[in-house]
Amino acid sequence: MTQWNFILRRLGLVLVLYIALRLLFLLYNQALFADATPGEISLAFFRGLRFDLAAIAATNAIFLLLCLMPRQAPVPPGYQRLLKWVFLALNIPFLFVNAIDMEYFRFNGRRSTVDLLSLAGDPAVKWLSLATTYWLVLLVAVITAAALWIFYGRTPATPARPVRRLNLGVWALNLIVGMALVVIAVRGGLQSKPISSADAATLGRSELAQLALNSSLTVIKSYQRRPLKRYSYIDPEQLLPYLRPLVDGKKTIPDVPRTDNVIILILESFSAEYWGAANGGTGYTPFLDSLASQSLFFPHHYANGRRSRDAVPAILAGLPALMSDSMLESLYAANNLVGLGTLLEPLGYTTSFFHGTRTGTMHFDTFTRIAGIQHYFGIEDYPDKKDLDGHWGVFDEPYLQYVSRELSQQKPPFAAVIFTLTSHNPYPIPEKYRGRFSKGTLPIHETIGYTDFSVEQFFATARKQPWFDHTLFIITGDHTETLATPEYLNALGQYRVPMLVYHPGLTFSGVNPNRVTEHADILPSVLDFLGIEPETRLLFGQSIFRSGEGRAFLHANGHYWLVRGQHALEFVPGSPSRLFNLSTDTQLKAPIQGDAEQRSKMEREAKALIQYFNNGMLDNRLYDSTRQTDQEL
Repeated sequence: MTQWNFILRRLGLVLVLYIALRLLFLLYNQALFADATPGEISLAFFRGLRFDLAAIAATNAIFLLLCLMPRQAPVPPGYQRLLKWVFLALNIPFLFVNAIDMEYFRFNGRRSTVDLLSLAGDPAVKWLSLATTYWLVLLVAVITAAALWIFYGRTPATPARPVRRLNLGVWALNLIVGMALVVIAVRGGLQSKPISSADAATLGRSELAQLALNSSLTVIKSYQRRPLKRYSYIDPEQLLPYLRPLVDGKKTIPDVPRTDNVIILILESFSAEYWGAANGGTGYTPFLDSLASQSLFFPHHYANGRRSRDAVPAILAGLPALMSDSMLESLYAANNLVGLGTLLEPLGYTTSFFHGTRTGTMHFDTFTRIAGIQHYFGIEDYPDKKDLDGHWGVFDEPYLQYVSRELSQQKPPFAAVIFTLTSHNPYPIPEKYRGRFSKGTLPIHETIGYTDFSVEQFFATARKQPWFDHTLFIITGDHTETLATPEYLNALGQYRVPMLVYHPGLTFSGVNPNRVTEHADILPSVLDFLGIEPETRLLFGQSIFRSGEGRAFLHANGHYWLVRGQHALEFVPGSPSRLFNLSTDTQLKAPIQGDAEQRSKMEREAKALIQYFNNGMLDNRLYDSTRQTDQEL
């Protein structure tokens, strides 16, 4: 029993640290759990024990095996030191990941997966800068590692007693029992299917599911990615009517071909909460607010994901992020995609992507090639290194001026995608502008003001260029960031990033700016504006230049959200759906109990979209099946 006491004490120590990190995760992100009752929080902690035991068993299987290896008794000090170092090496990295997720959860809205390893290897990551910015997270990680070291205990000296012979029968029994317990714990019990992150969804709300989970398990479970699940909710022959009405609406602008330039400006971390135009004038974006008054401004716009790597496929290819993995790191990275460049290059367009950080960041260079973009401009192409922010790349103001000069040298017509940078953590401000912009209530607010100013300077320069009057501008945020107000601190608010559409020489009086829109709408809108009818298309997004109610379809940790008009449906496959009225319940606290007809209609549409996405990705026929069905119609 001494052997088992040794094992259980060490593994029990790890369990205590997992619980402590879960508590810190809750306290660090308490604003996101403000609506959760003490009972819901307690249940999440209780359910979390099962996930913790599974993670601890998986990460410590080697340690347990070494503890049960046949050897003489008492255990030599050298072997005991080996056990301690193996124990620390197996547990400290995973404890660090749990500590990191205290902060990282604010950005992507879920526990980390193996994608975190690819982020760690991203060429733009500056580790020293991250360590100084997130020193509290680093401190928690170091204290956790120190606690593991200290409470493990010292290696005792070998007692002066005779060496006992090994009892092979007892050793074999211990080994069988130990390995059986590991298997049961890793599986999460004796049920037919092993435990998975999806089991946390039974808590009903995404944030509670993430509280119950631990980052060790989500990283381990994501290492061997499983294919998407195939669905057959709807007869394939009946699937298209649920998708086509949004695509086939009547055009609300003159249906004529155009060869205008197109600029899509993606603003890093620009949540709707920061824009005055989306919040009755209260915000940190005076220039963008003034531009919104001259533009089509869509306050009910949604990002299709919580990460920058989700935004680019949605914007450039109309592909929403409806799976946990990013497109380029999924099993479907080689699937056929038709992007902005693919469609515009045959028409004589010069296509470019500008991002003032290292080429290779977020695999944007790879995806833009897939989307047919001809030219990629990274930090390596920027001429003046004194404009670097010391963290990620080039400050926004000088970089946008550089982009304006580059565009003036390109052969028109051109289509350019510009991704800003400065409003990324740790939110640097050039020395000469410090104190000029409102510090607001969150660390990001001052930088939002700086980027807004940078965009203003870009437009001031662009207005003097010959291409300006013949250019369609689309401005949106890539994803949300840290939020502070109740209206946005909910499952949908964390996806709200406004969209602004501006053309110096045109008005769009027939377009309804209050409709629901999403990132996947941008590509079909550009094509519609230019009068381009592609041979094949995805059926997720809808052109803003077509009549219709509009919709957004989002995926968050196994929960799907369908937003249409004033209604939002939360759907989890295999669980009852919940319908909300957004006009009266902005914080998603009270689902509608009646209105079964609306719930049924939206649930059917959600199922159609899930089936269309999953089966199309599995078969690599998101386009081919559409073409075939179109011909049949």
